[in-house]
Order: sequence, then C-alpha cells, then structure tokens
Amino acid sequence: MNLKISGMQVFWLIFSMNLGMTLVMTITPSLQAAKQDAWISIILAGCIALLIAVLVTQVARLFPGKSLIEYSELILGTGIGKLVIMIYLVQWYTILPIVLRQFTDLVNIMLLPETPKESIILLMVLLITYATYAGGIEGIARCSEFLGPVIIIMVLLVLLANGNNIHWKHILPVYADSGIKEIMRGSLAPASYLGHSVEYLMFASFLRQPRKEGRYAVRAVLVANFMVLITTIMTIVILGVNLSPNMWYPFFAMTQKISLFGFVDNFDAVPVVIWISSVFIKLAVYLFLVSYGTAQFLKVRNWKLMIWFIAPVMFAFALIPQNVTEATTNYMQRYWVPVALPVNMLGLPMLLLLVGLWRKVKGTPSLEGK
Repeated sequence: MNLKISGMQVFWLIFSMNLGMTLVMTITPSLQAAKQDAWISIILAGCIALLIAVLVTQVARLFPGKSLIEYSELILGTGIGKLVIMIYLVQWYTILPIVLRQFTDLVNIMLLPETPKESIILLMVLLITYATYAGGIEGIARCSEFLGPVIIIMVLLVLLANGNNIHWKHILPVYADSGIKEIMRGSLAPASYLGHSVEYLMFASFLRQPRKEGRYAVRAVLVANFMVLITTIMTIVILGVNLSPNMWYPFFAMTQKISLFGFVDNFDAVPVVIWISSVFIKLAVYLFLVSYGTAQFLKVRNWKLMIWFIAPVMFAFALIPQNVTEATTNYMQRYWVPVALPVNMLGLPMLLLLVGLWRKVKGTPSLEGK
C-alpha cells in the first residue's frame, strides 16, 4: 500500500476533523461561559489553534519523512521520548470510544431513537475498520477530499437559509456582560477541538513533500476557525443567549427554524450529514494513527494487524458511558480541555521544537544517520 498523501489532502483531513465536531460539541460551552461574546471566544480559540498548527508543522520540518514515534526518542532521549509517545497514544486510544459514543448518542436522539446503541456503534466500527484496512491514510485522505467540500456546502446552506431569522440585537452588548475571564474560559473547548492539527506530527511522515506542505495544516485551521466563527455569530443572532446555552446542540436547533417561501422546511437532515461525515473522517484517522503508531512503538512490521485488536476494544469501551453527560461533558472537562489541550497540543510540541532545534544546533546526528 502506498501510504502517501498530498498537502491538499492534509488540508481536508484536518479541516473535516475540526469543523464538524467543533460546531456540534463546543458552541454550547462557549455560549455558557461568554454568552453573546462567544464569538470573541472563538477568535481567541482560533489563535490558540493557529499556534498549535505552527508548532507542529515546525517540529515536523526538523525530520521530514519521519513520524512522531520515530523522532521523539532522538530528540528527548529514550526514557522521556517513550513517555511522550505513550501520552499521545493515550490521547488516541481514549478519544476513539468517546467520539464513537458521542456519535451514537446523537444519532439516537436525532434519527433512530428506538435503535439499540450497540447496532449503531457496530456499524460505524465496521465502516471505519474497512476504510482503514483497505485504504490506509491514503484512502481516508481521498474520502476527506470528497466529504470536506460537502461539509462546507451543508454548513453554508444552513447559514444562508437562516438569513431571515437574524436579530442583530442579540449580539449586544459586546463585552459588558462577560469580561475577559469568561471569554477566555469560553475559548478553551473550541480551541481543544480546533487543535486537531496536532495530528500533523504523524501526518507529516506520509507527505510527498514534507518540507513544503506544512502550510496546508495552517490553512485548514484558519478556514475551520472562520466557519466556526460565522456559525457562532449566526447562532447568537438567531437563537439568542437565553435559550441556546441550555441546548446540547444549538447548531441543530438552527435548522429547525428554517422556513423558505412558506413551504421549504425540515432541514434537520443537513447537520446530520455534516456530523456523520466529520465523525467518519475523525474516527478513521484516529483508528489509523493508533494502529500505525502502536505498531511502530512495538516494532510490529504489519501495522494492519493492530486494527483487529483495537477495533473490538474501541467497541467495548464505547459502551461504558451511561449517558450523554458521561460521554461528552465529563471527558471534555476532566481530560480533553485541562490535559490534552495544554500538554498534548501545546506543551509537548513546544518542548519537541525547542529541544529539537537545540540538538540540531549542537550537531546531533539526524534520524537518517541513527
């Protein structure tokens, strides 16, 4: 299998992972914290995500063609390097069942309320297992090239169709009701979801021109952040901030207000397409990364063998959360925002970059000469 992808494919991979999940899972926490100033929180979140993208692309440039698993021990030494690898593996292993359960709960609520959760989980596990095994990162990247534009079109359709429901007074007053502390708190959840460019630490090893194509990761973050910003503003001016902070999925609620020409309505399926497309790309990417990364870490030659161990574990752990709160809120508040964002997305890439640059200046042999 030719595990090579282009810069544009990296753009669509990161964009697809970022946009759908951020729209659905993080607008509510931002509204709860910053109220009508949530759009300022999204701008701040974009700045944090942009910093993450710059850090990881610069780290990857140090050792083009090599993955995080391969160069972390060289940069930080065997002991600390292995610890860093394990920290990222924990992130990848834990997010798989959580996203899978989030997807299942939403499908139950929006589409199939009588369908057993086990059936929905199993179908998605089989789908991403097939995509990962048959296509690898190249096949998943090609899917993102098709689904990414579909996601953009669907989001724009929802926003444009809501044009007659806008009430600009809902966005006022600016800053007076929140303040910088609440605006910063409201930025953390979207920043953590927009920070999926950290996976570029692994993507870079599959790029055909790794030194030249890092800019596509930065562009993906910028475009995704812009789309989230516009959607957040539309959520505020359409739904207001009295009702929307109490909704699980305000983006979905916007579609229920669409009515064109008195007879065109029932747009509920549109955000579901956005959600399922984004979740599919995200789950497939993580299944590939955790399978490929674990194989590299354990020095297993055939990375595909790991899929058959990881997929059943992912299925079993997705059944553990008892409700939406456990699958979404607890994971975000106890791990994703307080640990993954500062450590995995900011701290460790910065450490790898600074130590890597220092070792380069000191003349540490490159990985090719190891």
